[in-house]
Amino acid sequence: MSLRSLYVPKPILIFFAVFAILPLISSNPYHVRIFTIVVLYASFVYAANIIIGESRQLFLCMSALAGISAYTSSILSLFFGINPWLTIPAGILFSAAVGALLSYVSIVRGLGEIFVAIVTLTFSLIFENVILGLRWLTMGETGLVTPVLWWPFQEIAGKRVASYYTILIFTLLVSILYANLVRSRLGIALRAIRSDRVSAEVVGIDVTRYNVIAASIGSGILALGGAFYGYFNGMVSPGVFSLSVDIAIILMLVLGGIRTLYGPLIGSVAIVFVLETTRGLGQLTLTFLGILLVVLILTFREGISSIIQRAAVKLSGQGQ
Repeated sequence: MSLRSLYVPKPILIFFAVFAILPLISSNPYHVRIFTIVVLYASFVYAANIIIGESRQLFLCMSALAGISAYTSSILSLFFGINPWLTIPAGILFSAAVGALLSYVSIVRGLGEIFVAIVTLTFSLIFENVILGLRWLTMGETGLVTPVLWWPFQEIAGKRVASYYTILIFTLLVSILYANLVRSRLGIALRAIRSDRVSAEVVGIDVTRYNVIAASIGSGILALGGAFYGYFNGMVSPGVFSLSVDIAIILMLVLGGIRTLYGPLIGSVAIVFVLETTRGLGQLTLTFLGILLVVLILTFREGISSIIQRAAVKLSGQGQ
């Protein structure tokens, strides 16, 4: 795909333009952190949209895939003294390979969505136990302090703001990637597979290949976002990449709208706001998120983005 044929929706540019000026409006460290978490989670939700939405592979190990990359990059940097920017690609490749393997095994074994969810959830628990078991390497539940990552232009803007803009640009590129992926041959193939897998195979679409590619792309996005998350926090730990992260991502995806372009942005803003306002609930926050997820699945499957788009179409039709 050439740059000339690249599809860049204007609403996407408007959204990111608004978020680009937010630190100029409020440079409060707490506010900048919230802005950063919103755009970072938006990248995670785009990855979930590719894996869960487009290819219908119910991965419940997205936090683990992000954590694998964060731990891999941090450990290589700490133990071998390698610049973190050089170890991040290793983490991405590792996570993408794991995601591809999980997808391949699930497809070859003919697992349905529920069994894929069980397998990936089990993998997530295995990841957590490995991190806790290799305490000499990962510092267990205490967490591993990440090496210092140089963020572009941090000498000018400061580390916190520079990390925000780096992650903002990353998420912008992810949103553009998703917008073009659904219009590409891969997106068309995934739609055909979702519609009727048997018919897709009959006309020559390689179901295994396209699903594995989708899982690899989504896992790679999660991996880079996970590495950024770890370096932004200054620490990686099982708590940072826990099951609650997966629940939050799926909530954002469902609330914003599955297989929609703007859903990840809407969902991340809404759910991060909810998480911040319910922070005082402590451990009950996870229970609240679970209840909210059930309610959304039962009553609000289309998501906010789909409702807004339908309303916009009706209004435009009335205005003609």
